[in-house]
Amino acid sequence: MSWIIAFRKFSLLLLVVIITACSPAKATATPLTEQASTAKPIDTEVPPGTEPPTLAVGGSGLCANAYYPVREGSTWTYLSTGGQTGGYGFTDTISSVRDDGFTLTSQFDQLTRTQDWSCTAEGLVALQLGGTSAATLSNDNMQVTLDVDKVSGVTFPSQIQPGDTWQHALEFTGKITVAGQEIGATGDAQSSFEAIGNESVTVPAGTFDALKIRINTTINISGDFNGVSFPVSVSSPYDYWFVQGVGWVKAAGTGTVGDKSFTETIELQSYSIP
Repeated sequence: MSWIIAFRKFSLLLLVVIITACSPAKATATPLTEQASTAKPIDTEVPPGTEPPTLAVGGSGLCANAYYPVREGSTWTYLSTGGQTGGYGFTDTISSVRDDGFTLTSQFDQLTRTQDWSCTAEGLVALQLGGTSAATLSNDNMQVTLDVDKVSGVTFPSQIQPGDTWQHALEFTGKITVAGQEIGATGDAQSSFEAIGNESVTVPAGTFDALKIRINTTINISGDFNGVSFPVSVSSPYDYWFVQGVGWVKAAGTGTVGDKSFTETIELQSYSIP
């Protein structure tokens, strides 16, 4: 397998990771009432076709958020169809929560991705593409390790209004290993967001009144091996539907890897927020 073919094939897996990590960024956050410490956990496991009950804002302090409940043990299970990598499912879990951030774990069929987030006065900020201390992804005897050097923008604002626009960006460096050989890699992920408006959306987890948000993400990665450059650009304009107290319930859009395009839909199958 040539370096170019291997690098382009791996970009498909990278696109899956970026799409499943995408969420809104910067908007003006408003103070949220901290939930009473005596409040009982709410079991929100929702059977298909059932409208969920109204939920309080998830989390407390800086991690309180209207559209993304930051509660340890919260899980969301999704199923994707139509993507260029074929159908796949995954489960997101908030595996730990701190005063100033939390860790999100995503379990795919043969891949576990962990991602650290920061809680700030402006909102929730994704600090990584995925991985532990770096984004470490493996596929077909190939591994990419990317350390994020710079983060700008916010990923989940506490409040979003129709018409809001914002940005989020990551810059990274690292290495790509194929068959025991390493090449250096640099790149960035740039995302722009626009809150379109509210509309009803139906997925296997239920029917919801959701806020539609358009997210345009472009990932640029360049590798250099013995003076030969191997650039890859991955673009993915997607619409996401977010529900207060629940999180994102649907994503749909197109992606391009090199000269190949695809259309994908991701839907929430079930969720549980303790």
